Amino acid sequence: MMSETSDIRRIGAGPIDVPPAEYAPGLLMPRAPSLAEQVADAIVDGIAMGALQPGQRLIEVELAKQLQVSRVPVRESLKMLEAQGILETTPHRGARVAAFSETRIDQICAARVALERLAIRDAIVTYRANPARIAQLDAIIGRMEAAADRLDWVAVSKADLAFHREICAASGNGVVTTLWETLARHVMIVFGREIRDERDAARLGPQHRRLRDMLLEASLEALDAEVERHILRLRGRGTAEAPS
Repeated sequence: MMSETSDIRRIGAGPIDVPPAEYAPGLLMPRAPSLAEQVADAIVDGIAMGALQPGQRLIEVELAKQLQVSRVPVRESLKMLEAQGILETTPHRGARVAAFSETRIDQICAARVALERLAIRDAIVTYRANPARIAQLDAIIGRMEAAADRLDWVAVSKADLAFHREICAASGNGVVTTLWETLARHVMIVFGREIRDERDAARLGPQHRRLRDMLLEASLEALDAEVERHILRLRGRGTAEAPS
């Protein structure tokens, strides 16, 4: 049986992917994620990989010890995740991992489809005006396929998020990107809920490469349909699987 707080120290919270500075002339270099944000990402990773279960109580002092940080960033991260609906807090009982119902997962996916359709509209202008930028997506697909070969689903999920984060960044739409980032941790948890196996691992690269190619060549109507199919592919509700 899993202990009240599982050992999640091994779960990395890598740096947030940001577009290279040359794609945003005149802007300041984005700041590095705070320690509290890194702790929040580590907790989300733990939920995604099943080390932390729905309803499980998170004890501040134990998390600080496991993650080898002080209690201050842990406290801040718990408040952050509570505000995002990933944790629930009850008086005198502390924070617990929130349950993700099927209805909630459907709502997250629907919101993501809407946001990424908006991002695609401007991203295709960026990629077609500067095709060299597509190399950003190619590099991410390479990382995703390497992780899939190892069946490292946490790394696969992070690469999947990075792929879509880059498309949002390429859109130049700050509002869409900000809203998408509010969903990113929820999507990471949804990825962890889905069943993936060797067969899915073999499909991940071609699925993302197809979307990558369409950004350069396809009509907006075709891309709208592909975004929905792509996002809902593991929910079993998208259109039929496109050929690789």
